[in-house]
Amino acid sequence: MFTKILNKIFPRKKGNKRGVSPVIATILLIALTVTAAAIVYFVVVPLLQGKGEIVQMSGVTLTDDDVDGFYDTATIKLFNLGTDLVTLNEDVTLIIYSPTENTTSWLISSNLEFLTQETKEITIVAIDDVNEMAPLSQYEMSITYGSKSITTGRQFSSYGTGGESGPEPPVLNYTAMAMYLRTAAEDPSTSRASFPTTSGYSPALWFISGIYKSGTSNLQLDTTDYIASNGFGAAEDYRPYLGITDTFSTDISAHTGYQNLAYNDTGNYPGCVTFSGTSFDAADTFNWPQKGIAYMYSYIYNPTPDAMDLSISIQVDDAYYLWVNGDLLGSGTQVASGWKTWRTPVTVTLNPGYNVITVKASDAGGNWDAQVLMWDTGTIDDITGLLNVWPLVVPTSTFW
Repeated sequence: MFTKILNKIFPRKKGNKRGVSPVIATILLIALTVTAAAIVYFVVVPLLQGKGEIVQMSGVTLTDDDVDGFYDTATIKLFNLGTDLVTLNEDVTLIIYSPTENTTSWLISSNLEFLTQETKEITIVAIDDVNEMAPLSQYEMSITYGSKSITTGRQFSSYGTGGESGPEPPVLNYTAMAMYLRTAAEDPSTSRASFPTTSGYSPALWFISGIYKSGTSNLQLDTTDYIASNGFGAAEDYRPYLGITDTFSTDISAHTGYQNLAYNDTGNYPGCVTFSGTSFDAADTFNWPQKGIAYMYSYIYNPTPDAMDLSISIQVDDAYYLWVNGDLLGSGTQVASGWKTWRTPVTVTLNPGYNVITVKASDAGGNWDAQVLMWDTGTIDDITGLLNVWPLVVPTSTFW
């Protein structure tokens, strides 16, 4: 029968004695049977078995329900686009990347089960006050069901709700971390004897451009502005950010790829950026030549509505210029033991919003480092809330 059907589909040509032989027909029949079985196995069986698949349908909304200044509740809409019931696991993993890296668990308090093609909003809560999330934290959540999981992706907790005050910062426009709290014990032994205060805060997120005049002697006497000579205006007015494409070629900055290097200082002494030598922080990995000039930029974001008056000091081996928000606060060379000494502190005002610290650090030979320290002075300000940030877009401030 099957042979006759095939002979009608593929009729014999004039002069041929036969069309499709029984053997060929049998082979074709087996092939069709295998194909049909595969379709049943790979298409029909999964539909009969059912497979749940959860996708995210909204952003994460954070709230501070107990109004203590920290986020304790999250809501998010999910959709089951699969063909079977899904039951979410109660535990949700919360990964906080900044300002302090931490992994903890929150709990889903409602709506664990999702029928097929069902959309629902779930509520996720912190298990206690210790596990609440601070404003301006970079975080993501991982929600699991069975052997599968979905993640919200990295994002920032917003600022200005749930008992917080102050202006709303552009939380999507930078990545942030807290500054490092340091005492003399957190200062390298080379400069520790002149540590200028009981405790203070140092930035660790920098944009660095260099080396200029690599290998040249007497650079502590060089007053050339190499940012300006590359066509980008005065160094103290320059504003780098993540993703900036400015290219330097004059004298020359090969050690940062002719561009601005975004550097997070996480050596043995965070806050002390060591370009060369082992007398300061041997864990830093620049290993640059022992003579040169580098430009350094660090942004401090003040999320409060009030300006803060702070003391600031700098230690650079060998020579330096220090600006804050474009204002020159001091300069110095390695005269006597100046290369390893914290300089006399001066008062600086950090306005609401962005503030930028600019350092020109020159090395005349040997070790080479630069570090900045700030602490409260006079009226008590809550400087623990200041953020060290890398802007993701061109930073602007009405105070510059």
